[in-house]
Amino acid sequence: MEVMREVWEMAAKGAVAVLVCREQIPCNPCEEACRRGAIVVGEDICTPPRYDPSRCDGCGRCVAICPGMAVVLLDRSPGGGRARVTLPYEMRDAVEAGGEAWALDAEGVPLGKGRIVRTAKASRKDAAMLVTLEVPEEWSLKVKGLRVRVMSLEAPQEAEMPSRDEGRTVCRCEEISCAEAQAYAAMGFRSLGALRRYSRIGLGYCQGRFCQTMLAGELQEATSRTPEEVGTFRVRPPVRPVKLSRLGGEDG
Repeated sequence: MEVMREVWEMAAKGAVAVLVCREQIPCNPCEEACRRGAIVVGEDICTPPRYDPSRCDGCGRCVAICPGMAVVLLDRSPGGGRARVTLPYEMRDAVEAGGEAWALDAEGVPLGKGRIVRTAKASRKDAAMLVTLEVPEEWSLKVKGLRVRVMSLEAPQEAEMPSRDEGRTVCRCEEISCAEAQAYAAMGFRSLGALRRYSRIGLGYCQGRFCQTMLAGELQEATSRTPEEVGTFRVRPPVRPVKLSRLGGEDG
C-alpha cells in the first residue's frame, strides 16, 4: 500500500511504473530490464519483484518486456482529472496517436474509451508497441489493457481489418499461435469454454487472465458470433506445481 501511495504521488510529476505482480512463477525479465535497480527479484526468480518507485525514471523498458503484462506506466501530470497510462499492445490493428481505444480492466472488461496520445515500438526486434492512453484519472489504476477492435464491431462500416500475422502468439502460457486458434475455430468450436477444454488455451499459469480478450476476438471473427455467444471462461488464480515430497515435509 505504501508503494502504491508513493507511485500515485510521483505520477503527479510524470510517468512512473506501476507493478501489479504477485505471481510466484519463475520470471525476472523486469529486473534485468531496469537500468536503475528499481526492480529486484533476487536469486529465487519465483519470488514476486520488490519495487522502489523512487528509482524509477519512467523509461518503460519493464512495461515492454513483462510477459505477463503486469506493468504499466502511470502519468498524472496532464492534470484536469486526466491521466495517461502506457501499456504494451501486441495486436496488429491500426493504432495511431490521436485516435481512440477502449480501456480494459484486468478481466478484459471495457471501462470506456480513451484517447491515444502516443505510440512507439517496444524494441527494435519486437513487433509489439507501447501505447499511451489518456483516460479519466479515476480509471487510471484499473486500466490493464486496451482494445481497438471493439470499436470496429460497433461501427462495421469501418471494419476493414489490416492483415494479421498468423504466427503471433495469443496464448503465451500454452504457446498457441493465432493460426492454431483459427484452426480450432475451423474445426467447429464456437465458444471459449469448448475451445479451452479441447486445446488447453487459457489453462496455463495465467489461467486466461491475459489471453482471454484476444482469444475471444479471434473466435468472434472466425465464427461471426457475438461476444455473448462466444462467452467467457472463469479466470482462476494461477497455480504452480508442487512435488509430493514437499507436501511430505521434504525439501526436494
